[in-house]
Amino acid sequence: MSDTHRLKEDCDLRRLVAQDLGPAPLHGGRAHLWKCPFHHERKGYSLAVWPDGYRCFGSCDTQGDALDWLRQYRHLSFADALLVLGEPQPELPPAEHSHLKGASEPPEWEWQERAARVVSLAEDTLWSAEGEPALNYLLERGLTTATIRAARLGYIPGDFREWRALEGLDVPCGITIPWFAADALWAVKVRRAYGDPKYVHIPGGSAHGLFNADALNNHRVALFCEGEFDTLVVQQEAGNLVAPVTLGSATARMTARWYSALIGQQRIFVAYDRDEAGKKATERLLRLSPRFRELRVPNGKDITEFYLNGGDVYAWVEEALSTETKGRYINEYR
Repeated sequence: MSDTHRLKEDCDLRRLVAQDLGPAPLHGGRAHLWKCPFHHERKGYSLAVWPDGYRCFGSCDTQGDALDWLRQYRHLSFADALLVLGEPQPELPPAEHSHLKGASEPPEWEWQERAARVVSLAEDTLWSAEGEPALNYLLERGLTTATIRAARLGYIPGDFREWRALEGLDVPCGITIPWFAADALWAVKVRRAYGDPKYVHIPGGSAHGLFNADALNNHRVALFCEGEFDTLVVQQEAGNLVAPVTLGSATARMTARWYSALIGQQRIFVAYDRDEAGKKATERLLRLSPRFRELRVPNGKDITEFYLNGGDVYAWVEEALSTETKGRYINEYR
C-alpha cells in the first residue's frame, strides 16, 4: 500500500470537514451533513461526509475523498495536502440536531416478537368471515387484495372503544398497520372504526419510524405522504416510479436516522393533505433540503380522495418526474 493510500485510510474525513465548516448540523449513522460550500448552499444540508469520502446530493454533485477535499476546499497543492493528512487529527466536535429529532431505534426485540405474532393473528382474522367488514373498508379505500397482503394489514375485532390482551400486549380493536423497516418491526398502528384519535399505537412500539422505508433501497426519488393508506395507494399505482413513505401524520417529525436514509435520493416530493396541518408539515420538510419539493394532488384533499375520484396516480407522479427532469436539463444548459 502506498503512503498516499495509507494516509487517506487513516484519516476520518469528517474531522477535516468539521475543522473547516464547524460542527455538523445534522448526522445519522456514519454520515455527517453540512451545507455544501461548493455551490454556496443556503437552504438544506446536501453535503454528506463519511469517514472515507464526501458527496453533494444537491445541485453541484461534487464528490471525492480526503485528498480531494483538501485540494478543492483549502486549495492546497498535492504535497501540502499530504502533509495535512499526516498531522494528528482532533476529536470530532459534538453534532447538533437543530432541525431533526435525535436518532431513533426500533423497540426491544421481545416486543417485536410479541407484536409480530399479533400482526399474524390480525392478518388471519382479516381474511376470515369475521374480518369481512374491515376488508371491505380497505377495498373501498382503493387498495387491492395484493396491496393489502403485501402490507400485511390485519384486523382485531371488537368495539372501537375496546382493547384486547394479546401476546402480553394491550391491543386496540380495529385495522392493524404494521411498520416493518430495516429488518425490524417498529410499530403496529391501529385504525379504529370511530373515535378520536382514529389511529392509535400498540404500546411499546416506536413513534419514530418511517413507513415503507425499505422502498428507498430501489429508487432515487421518494414521495412523502401524510398517512399509511395514501402511501399504499402510491405504492400500488406508481411504486415502480417512486418510493412512497410516511412519518405517519402531519405532526410527526423526521429523525436523523431516516434523514440519513434519504441521502441517496436525488429528489424528494412532499404530497401532504391540502389543509393547514398538511401545509405546516410540508413547510417543515422543505426547510430540511432543496431536494424536497412540494407536490400537490390535482384535486381532492389527499392522495386517496384524488384516486377514488378517478385520478390517475401513475400519470400524476410521472408528470412530476418529467417536469423535474426538464427543469434540471434547462438549468444545466442555460
